[in-house]
Amino acid sequence: MADKNDSVLDRAEQLARRVLERLGSKVDSKLGGSADAALSHREVSDLTSRIEREIEANLRADREGVKRLAPDHIRVGFTYERATQMSEEYLNALAKELKGAAYEFIANRRYSTLAPLKVEAASDLFAKSTVIKAQFDGDPEPATVASKQTASPPAQAARSEKILLLQDSSGRSFRVTLKANAAPATIGRTAGNAVQLEDQSVSRMHSSLTLKATGQVVIADLGSANGTTVNGQPLAASEARPLNKGDRLGVGDLRLTVVEID
Repeated sequence: MADKNDSVLDRAEQLARRVLERLGSKVDSKLGGSADAALSHREVSDLTSRIEREIEANLRADREGVKRLAPDHIRVGFTYERATQMSEEYLNALAKELKGAAYEFIANRRYSTLAPLKVEAASDLFAKSTVIKAQFDGDPEPATVASKQTASPPAQAARSEKILLLQDSSGRSFRVTLKANAAPATIGRTAGNAVQLEDQSVSRMHSSLTLKATGQVVIADLGSANGTTVNGQPLAASEARPLNKGDRLGVGDLRLTVVEID
């Protein structure tokens, strides 16, 4: 059993060291020793200590009223940019090692889980920094009740603000926050546009993105010289066409894909 007098930082550093050693032998060699793909010692140390804190913060009382039920599903979400620097193989191996660290932490404190522990490491398209979330997949009933009680408020929140993620043919991504009853976000060639596309086929202010009160995201052409298309179909003057995940936009000679709408 771990010494309870050990500091959280010491435990995190010890776990990080073991995680990095195992990742180094299992993954880095397969990736050709690429340092760009690997997390630093400090990053892994931060992840392990944050996972510990997340587990502690989400403990639930068992049937005897003692807080010792730990979350059984932990998700580590990296920003889109950071995740693209790591291969799927590396992320899977990292999740496996973090799962071992989390399991050790839970076991050392004599906590238990309602279902087998699961740890994921993946990209979170809407994260501005690395996020860690803990939940109880082994306890679906409370989640169902909560869902019924809060069904209406989330729908209202979705209509008041949405985040649109676009990606061009080179893989560059654009994140646009849209708010209902606010000025549209614009796509164009010059600085000041929410999505700046530096190409001569794109007008200074080419097209606009708007979130309607119904929660629907629409795109309109702003009288551009070379037009705007959605899935190959040109927009007519004064037309606002709804957008869905997977739609392909034509802005002048450039192409954008709607990766996510949330």
